[in-house]
Amino acid sequence: MADTAFRAVVAAHIAGANLVEAIGLSGGVSADVYRLVIEEQGKPCRTVVIRIHGPNHNGHPAALEFDLLRALTGLPICAPRALALDESLRYIPHPFLILDHIDGEIAVLNDAADRRIMKMAQLLALIHSVPIPSFPLLPIRNDPLPELFDYLPLDREFDALRHGLSTIGNSPCAGVPALLHGDFWAGNLLWRGEDLVGVLDWEDAACGDPLSDVACTALELRYVVGSDGAERFLQAYQGLKPLDRRRLALWQLYVAAAANHAMGSWGLEANREAHMRTTALASIREASRLVI
Repeated sequence: MADTAFRAVVAAHIAGANLVEAIGLSGGVSADVYRLVIEEQGKPCRTVVIRIHGPNHNGHPAALEFDLLRALTGLPICAPRALALDESLRYIPHPFLILDHIDGEIAVLNDAADRRIMKMAQLLALIHSVPIPSFPLLPIRNDPLPELFDYLPLDREFDALRHGLSTIGNSPCAGVPALLHGDFWAGNLLWRGEDLVGVLDWEDAACGDPLSDVACTALELRYVVGSDGAERFLQAYQGLKPLDRRRLALWQLYVAAAANHAMGSWGLEANREAHMRTTALASIREASRLVI
């Protein structure tokens, strides 16, 4: 992206500011993200983030993401503050958001990351406790069935599971719908030392069954710190919120089967994809024992 476009964006949306530097940030899949260093007369330089919903974007429309982040402003859940929305395509040929920059780093979790795993569970439980009536209209994510059947491997090994699930029928959550982040994993979390200070990428947020988030986080942790680390996360969350293990198993089936189905298109290095696929299939096998 040319600096001239970013200069025009800064001039249009941040009164009296000039662009000093634009730095591309890695890790984004469905959005192009840049850190913009800006200067304003008489003030120290500061940093904002521009999040561009480019051609590969598959999350919420920019306006919905902007409204959600505005609704989250002031809540203690570490979401970035939304500063501006632009859908005009005048400066950049895609809609974009300008967000406050959160000073932090993405942590590499390991087997000794118990304190961070605990803080992840605490923050996710807090997100699930946020009252949602004033939020913009978000998608409903409330039932792992029947979409699960679209993702289950076709191997004969899973025929009994498929049959057992077919006897359950739909199973919507009977509890009060919760705010869901939708992609709560280490790559979307910012740390400052041992403090969890930022939760990024709310483009898959929804309302519904909190166990869908819990299952997603547990699988992502299992890729990195194994089944023991994922279980420590589940136990930490269970100390804060109810955790129906059988219903969680349905969401674990959904999350692991969907990941196994889709990860071939994620551009992963071959060894990493093989590890993640093996882990997802192991999660399907273990969860199936709680369901049928």
